[in-house]
Amino acid sequence: MTTFQLQLSDLEINREDIYLNLGYGGAEPDEHINQLLESVIDKAYQICCPQVAYILCDGKLLSQSYIELNNISMKIGSIISGYLEQADQYAVFVATGGEEYDNYLQGIKLSGDIMTEFLADAVGSEIAEAAVRYVNVKIEIEALKMGYAITKPYSPGYCGWNVREQTQLFSLFPTQPCGIRLNDSCLMHPVKSVSGIVGMGSKVVETPYGCDACAMQTCYKRKHLA
Repeated sequence: MTTFQLQLSDLEINREDIYLNLGYGGAEPDEHINQLLESVIDKAYQICCPQVAYILCDGKLLSQSYIELNNISMKIGSIISGYLEQADQYAVFVATGGEEYDNYLQGIKLSGDIMTEFLADAVGSEIAEAAVRYVNVKIEIEALKMGYAITKPYSPGYCGWNVREQTQLFSLFPTQPCGIRLNDSCLMHPVKSVSGIVGMGSKVVETPYGCDACAMQTCYKRKHLA
């Protein structure tokens, strides 16, 4: 397992994506909201300790819905398997904003400050996605060494991949990679964490997310296509 312990300054935080998380579309919040948002972002830079990790796996598609990675089978669904069918190898990753930010979110929630909680939740989501972008670059560097291209990352809970399959995905890692643990519902803690898979191969072509093939209207990827 390759692990990176980071500072928030190592990541590229995209404010436009935060605005999308807040529901502003292509618009910016007003001055008051922006001031509150900048305060949350400043706090994040003070406390946040993101981590990412990945492992390279041998594997193969078993069917239109199942994949086997390092002899562990999981049901990823037909949408994702279609994007991975040209892969020769796979990278499985985890990325998290860290326990410190999770504790910060919990403190805000207990304080009853609904607006700051709303803003901090959106910032935390962007931190997690920025961590995914970071680890994706590291995976791409590994792939290029082998003459491979990579797919986009795909995560349990999206594109028909049931979140309960996350147990199988995590079994590929040492216990609690990057301090991430699963609860009984297979959700991750810290909450601002992402796991997923990237396909690697000489015939792989990175294709856009096929949101027209998925019925999940709340998927965060749709916000970038609206």
